[in-house]
This record gives sequence, C-alpha cells and structure tokens, in this order.
Amino acid sequence: MKKYCLFIIALLAVTYSNGQGRKPELLDNLKSSLEHNNYGIQSTFYYPTEISINDYPVFRGFEFFGNTIPNFIDIAIDKNGEQELKVLIDLANYKKQEKPILEILLVKSDKGVSIISNKSDFPEENILVNYQLSDDDITQENIKNGYFLKTIKFKAKVPIELSTLNKSVQLTNSKELLDKLYNAVAKLTKDLNDRDSNNVLETIQSAEFEVAQLRGMKKEWMLTERKALLSNTFTLLPKDSCEVKIYGNGTMGTLVQKNLDIIKQSAITSNFTKENYPKGRVVQFYNFYYNLPKGKQELELIRFDGYAITKYGNK
Repeated sequence: MKKYCLFIIALLAVTYSNGQGRKPELLDNLKSSLEHNNYGIQSTFYYPTEISINDYPVFRGFEFFGNTIPNFIDIAIDKNGEQELKVLIDLANYKKQEKPILEILLVKSDKGVSIISNKSDFPEENILVNYQLSDDDITQENIKNGYFLKTIKFKAKVPIELSTLNKSVQLTNSKELLDKLYNAVAKLTKDLNDRDSNNVLETIQSAEFEVAQLRGMKKEWMLTERKALLSNTFTLLPKDSCEVKIYGNGTMGTLVQKNLDIIKQSAITSNFTKENYPKGRVVQFYNFYYNLPKGKQELELIRFDGYAITKYGNK
C-alpha cells in the first residue's frame, strides 16, 4: 500500500505580478497583521481524516500511521464568537488499537503551534479544544456506515469580520454546477500554466484579499507567494473524473476526485518547486473554492489553499 504523509498545509500561492502601471490592489486594504494569526490546530491521526471549521476544511490526512500535523486555522475563523469544528474519519480499514484514534489540540497562541507542542506548553485559558477519540467511541453504526463524524464547539474572534459568504447564493450539487465550476477552474489553471498574471490576478484578487485578511498576512507576503506559484505547472483531471464538493454551509464549491473515498483529494495538482525532495515523491494539491454572489450569474473564486503529500513506496 502506498503511504502518504501530509506535511505542508495551507500553501497559499498565486501568480506573481510586479504591479507596474497597475491601480492599487485590494491587498492595499489589509488591516490585520502577524499578531492576529494566532489560532493553531495540531492533530495526531491514524485513519484518513478531515477536520473543518465553520465548514471550511483546515486539515486532510490520507494515511493512518500516526502522524502529528500542526497547522494555522485563521483562514476558517471568519466570524466572532462560537465556532464549529467537525471531524470526519474514514473507517474503511478500521481495526481496534490501544492508542487513541485521533487527538486534537486547538489553541490560541502568539507563537503558533510547533510539531512538539502539547497542552502543557499553553496556559489553560488558551486551550480551546483538547479532544481524544478512542475505540470506545466508535459504534457499530459508525463501522457499518464507514465513517465517524463529530461536531465540537469553541469560541474565537477575528480582528475583522468578513461578510462574503453571507452574500453568497446557496449552491445545489448538479451537472450545471459541475460544468460551471469545471470551466472556471480550467480557465484558471490554463492562465496559471500560461503565466498569464493579468488574467490570474483578475480572477484571484478578491479571494487573495480574503485569505490574506483572515490569515493576518501582509501584502508583501502574498506577493512573494504569487511569485512562488508562477514556477508551478498545474494539472486538472478530466471532467468525468471530477465531482463537486460543497463547503461553507452550502456557499462554496470545489472540485475533487470522483471516487468512493470518504476523504476526497483535490482534482488539481501541481509540480512541487523543489527538486530532489528527500524520502519520496512530493505532489501538491490545490483547492480553489468558488461561490455565487447574490445578483450575479457567474461563479467567483472566494478562497483557496493547498497542501502537499509525500508518496512512499511503489508508484
């Protein structure tokens, strides 16, 4: 069996533009900074797992050999007050074990989360979620259904609340939506591969601003990530190998691989920019989330993120 190690989360990057002769960008309006990027989650998992916050996926793990993965999650905290964390676990290969099936540590921290963090590293009031899932929590119904799903509430706040999703139409999973979404993503990936920064910037600028605002990024950081992505070459699966996955409580659609897996991978991959990466073949996956603003006919890119996995063993 191939093994997958998820080791990079939230690789936010879009094409580079030098800005010469341009009008001011949306990024000039950013109001948050590094000190606000301080919500982190660390998960130790043994089965394919997806963790979402406010129905936005902040973590995906595709293998079950006990990885511990840290990640910032500010991109999903787009409102003040109560937040909703959901855990989805694929139980297709479930077997009882003595260790916890899943451990989650979610904290508020000015220093973020490191690979060796544990709850003793943070004041008690900064620990927002400390959750363990054991074999005793798995029911026969879970095993029969092939998955485990749990919701956990916690409170957090952001420096600025964004209302984009509240101005979005509820999406219905249909052939029409698949066609529209596939056409939009196909155009974006073509523009990325053509290094057409003018078209790409036109497509991604609103999402780029929202992502940067929620993550507490400075403009120059996002411009650096634009430049980094320009060296990548993107691949989009054929339409008949794709399906729509809806997030954002019905307001965001993205393309995933069409299969029977509970935890689905993105339909979009790219070549990793580093050569001779150690220990395995590195593949990047990108998620482009589109919404339909009220009063408009065409889908618009609202958020995006990426992750990379290392594939071990035989191809």
